[in-house]
Amino acid sequence: MLYKKLGLMAGVVLSTVLTGCTDMSISEQELNQEVANRLEQNQPDVIELTLDGSTLNLDLLIKEANIDLISRDGGLVLVDMKTDIRGTLNVFGQDMTMKTELDPSFESGLRIEEDRVYLVGAKLTQVTVQGSSISDQMFRNTLGSLHGEFEAALARYFNEHPVYVLNHSAVEKAAAKMVKDIVITDDSIEFMIF
Repeated sequence: MLYKKLGLMAGVVLSTVLTGCTDMSISEQELNQEVANRLEQNQPDVIELTLDGSTLNLDLLIKEANIDLISRDGGLVLVDMKTDIRGTLNVFGQDMTMKTELDPSFESGLRIEEDRVYLVGAKLTQVTVQGSSISDQMFRNTLGSLHGEFEAALARYFNEHPVYVLNHSAVEKAAAKMVKDIVITDDSIEFMIF
């Protein structure tokens, strides 16, 4: 009897959600809060940067990420990160141990897989090295030649780690199964249902 009542209630909720519900959205603020919560729970959150030939073996520890949603160019996700980078860098045949603050910025698109939203196609737009030591200067000089590898490492990381999961309410969970498309607008993500 209890299962029948629960099933009936679930059916009523689902039909209420489906009638008249053509889309659902997540605000930029909700997305940034989700990212902040995930970073807080997963510390240290590390992106490994390695190159063949052992010229680079670094860990990028993500401290903060700020997301800006814009509708330009069909919809873009702009991300500014604050990170610490540490490890070894081979310069002129010498291994240098280094640790510095690195602030990469990139733009990407979005994809949805089941109930998870991922960043895709990350393209670096700027990388700032904080600090003025000799190793920071050498790393700054090396970054230009490592641009492609750094970009690929970011893309791999965000391809495996969702920035949002549609599981915060019964409406999100139900809608996640029926999302047909994602549209990035200024300050929100619209999930098109049907």
